[in-house]
Amino acid sequence: MAFHKVHARKASSRWRALKFLAIVVLLWPAPSSLFAAPCPDADIVKRAADALMAAARAGSPPQFADALRTYADLDSITMFALGKHRKLLPDEQREELVALTTLYVSRTFNNFRLKFKAESIQIEDCRDDLVRSVMKFRGHQGKQIVLWRMKDARVADVNLQNVWMGQLLRTEFYRLLAESNGNFKALLSSLTQ
Repeated sequence: MAFHKVHARKASSRWRALKFLAIVVLLWPAPSSLFAAPCPDADIVKRAADALMAAARAGSPPQFADALRTYADLDSITMFALGKHRKLLPDEQREELVALTTLYVSRTFNNFRLKFKAESIQIEDCRDDLVRSVMKFRGHQGKQIVLWRMKDARVADVNLQNVWMGQLLRTEFYRLLAESNGNFKALLSSLTQ
């Protein structure tokens, strides 16, 4: 009888130890990398953001243009901006329009460079083709959420202060084309100013 009691107590102790171990394993905080979703575009976004922030600190449209050429899908951005007018663009003007759009966006970014004049950027989340990041400004002057839409490892659009660059560019293209009755030469000329 005593043997059965001792054996039952040992089994009960082992069972309690196993239950305790299971609770510890289930409740112990796992490393965040264990459950983090893969973010293949995070490095590209980080390099693009660093290049844009460097251009902002330098106040340099050519640096903005280099960053755009290196990391952005400028052809897709330009064609998106044309929207319904895209089919009217003569093939021989497409390359020129993309080049002029790059310079136009570079000058615009430089005019609004304080929005990019941050100290660092942190990737927060990746879902499908969207990367969410936070730019942190110098001297703890706040932070800014920036969304990056990616396509084939290139930046296809960027959202800063709830405004998508592609949509803003489309609004501007539509305005310029409306003012010139759909004349693409006038659009090209406007982008050089």
